[in-house]
Amino acid sequence: MNGQKERLMVLDMIAEGKITAEEAEALFKAMEDTGEPSVAYPPEMVAPPPSNGGRSSSKDLIAALKEARVDQVTLSDMQELQGHRLTAEYIREIRSLGLEPDGLEEWFNLRDHDITPRYVRDLREMGITGFDVDELTELKDHGVSAKYIATLHEMGVKDLEVEELIELSDNDVSAKYIAELRQAGYKNLDIDDLIRLSQHDVSLRYITELREQGLTDLDVDEIIELSSHGISPKYIGALKRLGFKDFDTEDLIELGSHGISPKFIAELEKLGLKNLDIEDLVELGTHGVSPEFIAEMHKLGFKDLDVDDLVELANHGVSHQFIGELRGLGLKDLNAENFIELRDHDVTPNFIKSMRELGLKDLDVDEWVELRNHNVTPRLVRELREMGFKELEVDELVELSDRRVTPRFLREMREQYGKDLTISQLLE
Repeated sequence: MNGQKERLMVLDMIAEGKITAEEAEALFKAMEDTGEPSVAYPPEMVAPPPSNGGRSSSKDLIAALKEARVDQVTLSDMQELQGHRLTAEYIREIRSLGLEPDGLEEWFNLRDHDITPRYVRDLREMGITGFDVDELTELKDHGVSAKYIATLHEMGVKDLEVEELIELSDNDVSAKYIAELRQAGYKNLDIDDLIRLSQHDVSLRYITELREQGLTDLDVDEIIELSSHGISPKYIGALKRLGFKDFDTEDLIELGSHGISPKFIAELEKLGLKNLDIEDLVELGTHGVSPEFIAEMHKLGFKDLDVDDLVELANHGVSHQFIGELRGLGLKDLNAENFIELRDHDVTPNFIKSMRELGLKDLDVDEWVELRNHNVTPRLVRELREMGFKELEVDELVELSDRRVTPRFLREMREQYGKDLTISQLLE
C-alpha cells in the first residue's frame, strides 16, 4: 500500500468521525518520519487523548495493547479497533481479571460476543475458572449466564465444566426441570441422565401419567425407552381397555416399535382374532398381515386360519388376487399350504393356463410344481406337440427337460433313425 492511499484512509476516518484532526495530524507526521506507511505506530507517534467526554485516545489504546503484548498496530488495525469498540479501559479491566487474550483477533472476538468484565467476574464468583477466550465466547453464545449457573448450584448441581454447562443449557435443563424430576422421585441424577431425559421430552406430567396407568418404579432408561418409542399414557390406557393389563415396559416397547396400534388390535378382534398375546400381535404387524388382508382371506373361505397360517401366506406373497385367479382356473379344493407351495415355485395362473391350452389338464399341485422345478416351459411342450408328441406325461416331459433333449435334437435323431422314433426309445 502506498503513502497516498493511507493518507486517504486517514481523511476518511476523520470524515466518519472515527478520529480527531489532532489524531490524524499525528498519524501523518508518523508516516513522514518513518517513510513506511504500513509499519506499526508506537505510542509516542499517536495524538494525546481527545476532549470528547472520556473517549480513550489512540495513544492510550495502543499503550494498553502493548501492555497486553500486542506490539504491532497498523493503520488498518486502527480502523478495526474503532469498529470493534475496543478501548484501553476494557483491555485493562479484562486483564485485571486474569484473562490474557492472544492477539488482536481474540480481543475482537471478546468484544463481538459482548463479553463484559462483569460477565467474567460473575462466572468466576460461580466457580467457573480456567476458561480461555473460545470457551468464554461459547458460554455466552449458548446463553450460559451466571444466574443460570446459580440456579443449578441451588439444586446441588455444582463443579461443572464448560462443556457440561453448554450441554445443559442447549438441552433446556433448567433448575425448574431438575426440581420437577426430583419431585417425581429422581433425586440423584447425573448430568448425562438430565440431558437424556430432556432430549426425550420426559416431563413431570409424562412420568405422573405413566404412574396413573400402573407403571411405577421406572428407572431412567425405561422412561427414556418408552418416550423414544412414542409410548404415551393414552396409548397404554387404550391397550388396557382392550384387555391388556399385565404388560411390562418391554412389552409396550415391542408393540410400539412395530406400530401395533389399539385400532389394529380392535379390528383384528372384529375379524375373530381375539385374545392374541403380544407376540402374536407383533408377528402379524411385522409381516404385514393387515386386517384388510385377513378380511379378503375370509371372503375366500379361509376363516379358520391361525396367526402362523396368516403369516405364512403373507410372507410367501399369497394374495387374495392370486388365490382368486387360481380358483378361476378350477383349482378350488386347495388349502393354504397348497397355495403357498404353488407361489413358492412360481406356478402362476398364466403358467397353468398356457399348459392347459397345450393339453396338460387335471394336474395336481405336485405335478405343476414338478413341471416348474424342471424348467418344462410352454414353449418346449408346444414344439414337441408340433413334432407329433402330443400325449406326453409329466414324467416324460420332466425327463426330456432334465436330459436337455431339445426339439432340434429330436429332429436330428429322426433324420438319422426314422420318423417313427419314439420318446421312450430316445430316453432308453
